[in-house]
Parts: sequence; C-alpha cells; structure tokens
Amino acid sequence: MRRIVVLMSGLLLSIVSAFAQVEFGVRFGGAYSSLIQRLDKSYESGGRMGFSVAGLMQIPIYKGLSFVPEIGLIYQGGDYYSYPSTEGMTTHNMYKYYSLQLPFDLAYTFQISDIKLSVFAGPTLDVSLAGKMKMEDTGIESDIEFGKKEEPNLRTIDLGVNVGLSVEYSRFFFSINNVAGVLDRRTVKRENESTLFQNNVTFSVGYFFRK
Repeated sequence: MRRIVVLMSGLLLSIVSAFAQVEFGVRFGGAYSSLIQRLDKSYESGGRMGFSVAGLMQIPIYKGLSFVPEIGLIYQGGDYYSYPSTEGMTTHNMYKYYSLQLPFDLAYTFQISDIKLSVFAGPTLDVSLAGKMKMEDTGIESDIEFGKKEEPNLRTIDLGVNVGLSVEYSRFFFSINNVAGVLDRRTVKRENESTLFQNNVTFSVGYFFRK
C-alpha cells in the first residue's frame, strides 16, 4: 500500500511539474491553399491566398521533445473541375471558406546559441465552417452546404498530415508548415471523376509567452 501511495504521489508530481512548464503562444500568417486532383495522369491544382490565426501550447515531454497542440482559424479554398465528358472536365468550381484547424504535433527543438530551431509533424483535424463557391460558367456565387450530398458541395471533415519548421529568437518565431489532406473532399463522386484533396502551405510569425 505504501509503495502504491509513493508511486501515485510521484506520478502526480511529475504531471504537475510538466504542466507547470507548459508555455503558450499565438501566431498569424498568410496561407496558400489549393484543391488538388488528378487529371489525365497528372496532378492539377487551383489555389488562392488566405490567412491563418492560431493559439498554441508547448508541453515538454523529454529534453528537446515536446507536444504542441493548436487551435486555429484558416481561410482557405481552391479550384477544381467536375462533370466529366468526352471533352474532359466541363465545370470549373471555385471555393473560399473558413475552417477550424486542430494540429496535434510532436516537435523537437535544437538550441543554437540564442536561436531555437524546431521541426514538427503530426495529424491535423480540419472542420469546415462556412464559405462561398462559384461555378465559372455561370458566375453565380452561393453558400457552400458542407456535408450535403449534392455537387458541388464539400465534405465537412478533413484529416491531414502537418509538417513544418520553426525558428525562434527572443520569444518571437517564424514558421512554415504544410498540411496535406488525406480524405477526399467530394460529397458526390461520379464515374471517371478523380479524388480531391485540400492542401495548405502557411507562413506565420508568432510569439511565445515564456516565463
């Protein structure tokens, strides 16, 4: 019984100590997003510029290794073609929308003099919120009804893989990261239509509220 009490006490102290070292940060940046599809054995993408703003935590695990979860808002989108015919894809669809992004990264930090260099990677959950779409042939803009099984709407949920690099100096940092979606964003897929993936490259500046 005494051993159990000692072990539980040690575990509790370790958890408290770890969370006492948790540091918080914020970042803001520009995002280049695109919808990628495969046409005629090659990958095509149509992109647009947007932005991303997020809050994050850095939770130390062991030495330079840490867990870095984020919660952020991203304005993203892209273009793609649908409705295949004998002449190819006939409808050009254009999108711009807001999503809630939740990356769960593992980061490893190298200390180089006064500079901290970090590499990070992990899964990302993307939840689409609201946005607009437009078909080029009609020029009519309408709301995206996420999850509705009707062309040309998109799925609500996406999963992605996030990889990136961060450089920090005096609590300020610059980062670049890429989130590559792994789920097909189409709600409707016809014969001979390709899969459609969301991709984002974000350049950010941020600040850590370090002790």
